[in-house]
Amino acid sequence: MAISQNIQAKWKIGLAVSGGADSTALLVALAELRAALGFEAVVLHVDHGLRPDSLDDARFVESIAARFGMPCRILRARIRKRPRESIEMAARRTRLAFFARMTRELHLDAIATGHHADDVAETFIMRMARGAGPEGLAGLKPISHVDGITFIRPLLDLRDSDLREFLRRRGIAWHEDSTNADTSILRNKVRHVILPFLRDNLDTHITEHLCKSAAILRGELVGHVRPGTTDASPAATRIPNYCLTIAPATGYEPRPEAIGTLPATCEMSRAALAGRTLEVRPWHPGDRIAPTGLNGHNRKLQDVFVTAKVPPSVRTSLPLVCDASTGEVLWVPGYRIAQSIAVESRSAPSWRFTFTVKK
Repeated sequence: MAISQNIQAKWKIGLAVSGGADSTALLVALAELRAALGFEAVVLHVDHGLRPDSLDDARFVESIAARFGMPCRILRARIRKRPRESIEMAARRTRLAFFARMTRELHLDAIATGHHADDVAETFIMRMARGAGPEGLAGLKPISHVDGITFIRPLLDLRDSDLREFLRRRGIAWHEDSTNADTSILRNKVRHVILPFLRDNLDTHITEHLCKSAAILRGELVGHVRPGTTDASPAATRIPNYCLTIAPATGYEPRPEAIGTLPATCEMSRAALAGRTLEVRPWHPGDRIAPTGLNGHNRKLQDVFVTAKVPPSVRTSLPLVCDASTGEVLWVPGYRIAQSIAVESRSAPSWRFTFTVKK
């Protein structure tokens, strides 16, 4: 199961685990990644005491944490509402206070939650109904900061069905919260009534498309993309007006090579691009690329252009996507991407880059 790589080595992470499918999948996935990524984890659970079976949830979380060798801290809370506060808001306030205390006492670097793509879509609809602007519609973010706590959400690219299938393949059960079926709660109404109606009558891929819109509003453009046309070499002034669009995608699509022809599109690995700063600049003599399909061997772009019979005028006007820090050429539009940012599989999270010419 591919998860977002927003976890750093040597971090100590609190895992917010309710016992439901999403947070249980989070626990299992991160347990399997601990050795490879080199972080510590402690399971955190709040028993709100609002349901007769809440103690069963707490015992389940204790048992699954022990099964995977993780320490577990549980708060058995008594929820008290403040004036004009809903029971849900009071429960959230209680959780945040517990997470803040655990962050201080256990020296946690972040709290990981099991929010997933369906949560993103549901949040988008609820905030749209309230007339939210771009910041509100952007919704859940991979990393956010609340009251001094850093929250990370490694599962945002995955559907709820993906998480349940992940657990089924491993023979791991989870606990269903009985209140999740209560459609008097707004989120449940969106989940069980509104989204299914839109899926059946408007768009079968409504969840994915809402997630894409939220990602665009979050400004997820793989770090920072800087057009390199102002202080670059004189050749930079010969790049025509163009637009670069970057959008969330899944996997990759093979395309015929046609160097120098725009529009041109490619996909790059979301995990491999994390933390990089990109720039768009023209070709410089001496540029090389280690493209897919050549087992990491470098090729001079000069040789690529000659082989493809790209005329000199096109070579100097073709925008290249490069790593701004290292100078590595990542994509020659119409050719191939660099092996270092190749998409891992047809189902892996990716970014779709498209160059078009301004009219």
